[in-house]
Amino acid sequence: MWNGDMEPEANAYKIELRPPSALTPADLDALIAILKKDGAVNTVTTRQQLPHALALALASRGPSLVALGAIKQPRPNYTIGLRKHSGVAFDSATPELGYVAVASEHRGQGLSHSILSALLRAHLQPVFATTDSAAMKKTLVGAKFVQCGTSWKGKRGQLSLWISPGLILTS
Repeated sequence: MWNGDMEPEANAYKIELRPPSALTPADLDALIAILKKDGAVNTVTTRQQLPHALALALASRGPSLVALGAIKQPRPNYTIGLRKHSGVAFDSATPELGYVAVASEHRGQGLSHSILSALLRAHLQPVFATTDSAAMKKTLVGAKFVQCGTSWKGKRGQLSLWISPGLILTS
């Protein structure tokens, strides 16, 4: 992966923050295809929500988008449900880290770590995440997120709640 100190190699990955509103229809189709293969999200809802994210980080290799991550707009009703599932109380207006996905042929390159790092540098307020993925849990631990509360049955497996440093839990 290119570290920014030299000219990028032709096959290097590029991580960039992009205004979500600047996504082209072709970009959105490529990102939805990555997410659809991952199977963790409702792609119809994602197609509507992704252009309105608070922050968006994309990874590309050459002209192709190969990975993404976003800080989603707060969804208080959704968050209230997560608080019930996990047993952890936190502000229902807290944004969620989500849509972190890497195309299968590009996994193992540290892209989820790079995407998460870029998002957290761009969005300085605390966030939460939910996941059932062992790989994503390792990425979250690397970014100092802490698993909280009780796991619950999700669409694919046992989901767990993860909170970033600075998120204040309430009673």
